[in-house]
Amino acid sequence: MTPAEPTYAPHSAYHVLRSVNNIDYSVAPAGDATDSAPASPVSWSQSNAVVFGRGNRVHYKNMADTEDVAQQLCKVTSSFGNLRLVQCGGQDQPSLVALATSHGWIQLWDIVTKKMVMNWKLKSVTSLCFGQNMLTIGDEKGTLRHYDPRANDSTKLKEQLKKVTRHQGRILNGAWKEDGKFLATGDQNGLVLVWDARRPRVPLEVGEMVQRRRKMQHTGAVTALAWCPWQSKYLVTGDSTADSTGSIRVWDVNAVDDNASEWPTKIELDAQVTSLHFSPHIRELLSTHGPGKVVPAPTTPSTPITPIDDPFTNVPLHADPIASRISNSVVVHQFPTMRPVTNMMVAKKNVAGSVLSPNGHRIVFSVPEELQLKVWEVWGKFKAPKPPSLYEACAIR
Repeated sequence: MTPAEPTYAPHSAYHVLRSVNNIDYSVAPAGDATDSAPASPVSWSQSNAVVFGRGNRVHYKNMADTEDVAQQLCKVTSSFGNLRLVQCGGQDQPSLVALATSHGWIQLWDIVTKKMVMNWKLKSVTSLCFGQNMLTIGDEKGTLRHYDPRANDSTKLKEQLKKVTRHQGRILNGAWKEDGKFLATGDQNGLVLVWDARRPRVPLEVGEMVQRRRKMQHTGAVTALAWCPWQSKYLVTGDSTADSTGSIRVWDVNAVDDNASEWPTKIELDAQVTSLHFSPHIRELLSTHGPGKVVPAPTTPSTPITPIDDPFTNVPLHADPIASRISNSVVVHQFPTMRPVTNMMVAKKNVAGSVLSPNGHRIVFSVPEELQLKVWEVWGKFKAPKPPSLYEACAIR
């Protein structure tokens, strides 16, 4: 007996996933050897504006108006270095935008007034993320700095600074839980740390048992982090290895037994993981992927023919290399079963990352090699079933 085909809700990505439009986009080239941190200058604000880079100019586009033309917020002057990161504030800072440059400058801008609020300089900036009244910055050497963006000036901001170093390499990303209680950070050495906001000096001991201590460790650099919004104990992380493969790990930060989960906790993939997002409306997880691992195709000898017809007899015929089936694609998984829902190629070049809209319906894929941001529908609006009418209720009885 063949198993029944899975059914998907109308607002599942299985039915909704489709391209909408594109936005011109570009990343400033690396200036020198010190400018090696990955650049991803794009974010989506709580006020529904996508803020992104075009070289060293920062633009924003109102996504509620399809006819709206992108407007310039500011230009990063050459003395500050090249634009590398853009991060919009959370619900507590809906109009705030943080910029970071290759020379270690951080600028805070108000997207409503189009004015810079403050700026200051560090030796390096490799990650930005906002929490509740918190801006967390990671650097090249593994140091995290927590700032309160409500400070009136940079002097007061620095006085309130909380600083901690536990990573041993470049911090690539960070993600605060929506309630602001926990922070996850990942570095280029594959280490993931989880921090309690009430005790920010020491990371929590979570993950798998490694030499009598719990540790969250990937093989490759940690390139994606996402907290589950409807099962708060779950943190999902993704990595990218030197051989262009990747993996997705599912961590229960409350677990005390490594073998307690009845669901998959690790998925090996033949392509890099570049971003992860949970739907707030349905139990689905989205991942984006780079070009992936290319495997040489096996060679097969040609059918022998006579030298009269062709002097090059028995010359091997080389087929095209075999690319990853999820190369430059978006993949949607059921969660926590991790069964595939759908996958689709979204670009011909590397999908460097993505940002999800505040309402969780649309996503923007960053494809700098194609000079495009690609806007897609991903999840629909949940429609609660209508209660039966009085007539229907009576008829049922």
